[in-house]
Amino acid sequence: MPDHDFSHLHVEFFSEAIHNVRKSAEENRPVYEDVEMVRIRAAGDKLTAYVARANDPSSVREAETGRAIPYKELHAGPYEAFQRGQTYAGAGTPLSEVPFLTKAKVRELQLANVHTAEAFAALDGTNLQKLGMGARELRDQVRAWVEKISKNSDVAKLAGENEALKAKMDEMQAQIAMLMSGGNQSPGASQPPKSDDPDVNASPFFDWDDETIRLWIVEQGGDAPHHRSGHETLVRKADELNAALSKGKAA
Repeated sequence: MPDHDFSHLHVEFFSEAIHNVRKSAEENRPVYEDVEMVRIRAAGDKLTAYVARANDPSSVREAETGRAIPYKELHAGPYEAFQRGQTYAGAGTPLSEVPFLTKAKVRELQLANVHTAEAFAALDGTNLQKLGMGARELRDQVRAWVEKISKNSDVAKLAGENEALKAKMDEMQAQIAMLMSGGNQSPGASQPPKSDDPDVNASPFFDWDDETIRLWIVEQGGDAPHHRSGHETLVRKADELNAALSKGKAA
């Protein structure tokens, strides 16, 4: 099921005793049953709430089958929190994490069904006006803060990817040093199946994994091998390049 953006909604599930009219008539006494319910409020709206049974079909349908998705499936996060006996504040950054929001302002926003920075940043129109004077300016500040931390998150992710690439390059350099010193075992590499070509088996690159060979070829100035090149082809290309490099050094 595709993800849906419900950051503008505050969704909570609860249990309610519902009068079972049919069973009451059959047993000639009041019969009640605990029924799982859902209450949906729009962020910023303190007065309006939509209430339905958790199993009732929503207006959202599955693209493949056209099935109307029940509320407890559509809002799986709040429903799972309800089953665990926990309060679901919404997907996103809690308002308490926004450094310039006072405790009083956080509580005020929560009472208006705004529980995350993302929900407040997305607030507009009538529901934003209901928050009173200064709400738009504060919303803009929170929106700018959310955009800033999102960019910082992207930078941190990129830094992590760069560290992983650096580690791979360090490993490759260690393998190159081993090759130049006469060794032939790639650190941490598993033994590839033997080739029918004895020259390939004897190559110092034979024990290297394919990705490391590709990186080595490019690092040494060779053309990037085709992505479908097999292990033997990569070994031969590396041998040819290594021979050319050795010949160049000798000259």
